[in-house]
Amino acid sequence: MTGGAGFLGSHLCTRLLDAGAEVDCLDDLSTGRAEKVAHLAGRPGFRFLERDISAPGCADALTGPYDLVLHLAGPASPAARPVRPVEALDAGSVGTRTALDVAGRDGARFLLASSPPVGPDARGDAPDEADPVGPHRACAEAVRFAEALVAAHAGAHGSNAGIVRLFDGYGPGMRSDGPGTPAALIEAALAGMPVTVPGDGSGTHPLC
Repeated sequence: MTGGAGFLGSHLCTRLLDAGAEVDCLDDLSTGRAEKVAHLAGRPGFRFLERDISAPGCADALTGPYDLVLHLAGPASPAARPVRPVEALDAGSVGTRTALDVAGRDGARFLLASSPPVGPDARGDAPDEADPVGPHRACAEAVRFAEALVAAHAGAHGSNAGIVRLFDGYGPGMRSDGPGTPAALIEAALAGMPVTVPGDGSGTHPLC
């Protein structure tokens, strides 16, 4: 699992181990945190690799063989897009290709965790109408390319690959100091401040 030390990734690692699976958790800790998976360190079948899936030679460290490759790497929050645009694009392109290659090598099922920026943006623009060089578009373009790459790979090579678009999630273990609406609401509540929902009420962004 790439991005395994993130909020969703750490929960998935736990669930998979509880189900009896062995898990290799890969994360470069740029947005994930080691403490998210620290409680799993002593469990049989769990291995943590502090590596960047986009880095040269990363596939060599993923010895497998694997039955399932889950690709969750890449900053998905709005605030991470302007700050880490190159890393987001690398994760969506080189990282996705590497993860696909590892799955193909072992004949594994591949699942890409995508995100809402692949769809209409906050202004309601369709993806093809959004500015690809705008300040908040690097992550969206990375996600769009990753989805296109997975679809092309499945079509050209018959890969057992799928895509799931995950919207803003919240729950136990999430970062209250992180970006995004759920974190902002929780931070305000913990500080005893008014809990303010941004926007004019017309937004339709779902929470999970």
